[in-house]
Amino acid sequence: MLRFYLEVARTAFRRQLIYRWANIAGLVTNIFFGIIFSYLIIALYRARPSVSGYNVQDTLRYTWLVQAMLMVVMPFSWQDLMLTIRSGEVVSDLSKPFYLYWYWFSRECGRSLYYFIFRAIPVYLAGMLLFGLGLPGEWRFWLAYSLALPLGAMLGIAYRFLSNVMAFWVIEARAVISLSEVTALFFAGSYVPLPLLPSWLRAITDWLPFRGFLSLPAEALLGKLNGIALWLGIGRQLLWLVVLTGIVLLLTDSATRRVVSQGG
Repeated sequence: MLRFYLEVARTAFRRQLIYRWANIAGLVTNIFFGIIFSYLIIALYRARPSVSGYNVQDTLRYTWLVQAMLMVVMPFSWQDLMLTIRSGEVVSDLSKPFYLYWYWFSRECGRSLYYFIFRAIPVYLAGMLLFGLGLPGEWRFWLAYSLALPLGAMLGIAYRFLSNVMAFWVIEARAVISLSEVTALFFAGSYVPLPLLPSWLRAITDWLPFRGFLSLPAEALLGKLNGIALWLGIGRQLLWLVVLTGIVLLLTDSATRRVVSQGG
């Protein structure tokens, strides 16, 4: 069965290679917003040279890392599962000899790998060329990033599957998906870097699952988390991954028992 899921991931990766122009359009969009956010950050830092231990260069790197990882962790308007539920195609998936969540999990792992290679790396390279960002040189930072980013991507998969599976109960699930996306993007640090938030709000976001999506990997690569703080952050990622996966599995089991197939 593991071989089957690996093949699903590989097929999903290869499928994404077809959409070259869509990826180019997405690249341009990510770079455009990266530029807009960058000039806003530069303007803000003219009034204050450092905020919460971040200077303008740190914040620019954070912003471009988040832009680079966005499609790896939180693809915009991901409604693939919801559409199969609304159309009834999900019945075909449920009749096959695999578990629904792990099938979609494997598909999204393959797609995340594609976006890391063909979206994340080019976006950050563009930021390096435009703003001279450079790269962290410490191997420890890269090791922490290599742990935090895959966990963030898996959290993103579980989270968006959770919002999509609500289509079994909610007729208009697009509203649920849109609300979940906006909430996640804000608390993940996509709109405003989390280190720049007020201390009371930062204390809340530290314990929410969303920080582990984008902010934690970025902070780890920048070397802003070390020692106990780093391992505590990764521990929270693992905890939330277990919790969200458990909720998803329970809801999936409950939803599949509600499905009624008519006509054969």
